[in-house]
Amino acid sequence: MLTKDELDYLSKIPENKKVSIKPFDLEGKKIGESIVQKIRNYLPDLEVLFMGSVALKIAGQKDIDIYALANPKDFNKYLPTFEKLFGVPAKQGKYVKKTFIEWKFKKNGYEVEVYLTEPPERQIRVFEILKSNKKLLKEYEDLKLSFDGKSYKDYQKAKYEFYNNILDA
Repeated sequence: MLTKDELDYLSKIPENKKVSIKPFDLEGKKIGESIVQKIRNYLPDLEVLFMGSVALKIAGQKDIDIYALANPKDFNKYLPTFEKLFGVPAKQGKYVKKTFIEWKFKKNGYEVEVYLTEPPERQIRVFEILKSNKKLLKEYEDLKLSFDGKSYKDYQKAKYEFYNNILDA
């Protein structure tokens, strides 16, 4: 069963958008780790998480997901440093009732997304489950690979269903 937020996100995906899944590449992991380190050098007390397929060392969309966790009332304290590091934010808003500020850029062929955000507990739980369970991680990678070249909307729906199944288990 998909959540209201998941259904809302799926409704905004163009029908003709396709997904491209690439094998894991150590270069992406190094890029992600260097971005995390850069943030920690400037903001050592801020919790920063590197999540997603690159962090899990599995096939994915060649995207790097970095989450800097903070209370929204503290965003203004961190914003000047993030703007110094990553420029003007691409987006600010709410998703799944969480407030966030997002930066997007490319680095060595990777799409990088850096979020200053409230902790995304659900995403963190999914990531931790996959990181600690090699069988589920393999199932997840196989699912991702099975959608290469296919509908992005169907891919995202399948991922949401997978997440919901492992969270309900």
